[in-house]
Amino acid sequence: MKTSTSYEANAADQAASDAVLAKEAEVQRFSWFDALFSTIKTDLKNGNKLKAQKLADLGQYLAQDLAYYSQVDLAEMLDDQEGSL
Repeated sequence: MKTSTSYEANAADQAASDAVLAKEAEVQRFSWFDALFSTIKTDLKNGNKLKAQKLADLGQYLAQDLAYYSQVDLAEMLDDQEGSL
């Protein structure tokens, strides 16, 4: 039988693990934007404005999509936090 302290420790470990995974995903997403914006800059420098525009549109879509899912994740975390109080 798990004690309250054991359960709390497991919950804290899981929360820490979830936070690490979230940060790893965040770092990966920022690397995507770095690659995207670097390519846009290169395309603009080389006069390929149509390709740069398409990549900028993609970047805008990705930013909006990632923002949406981050908002959903935040809402779930806040709900969980309120439920544990």
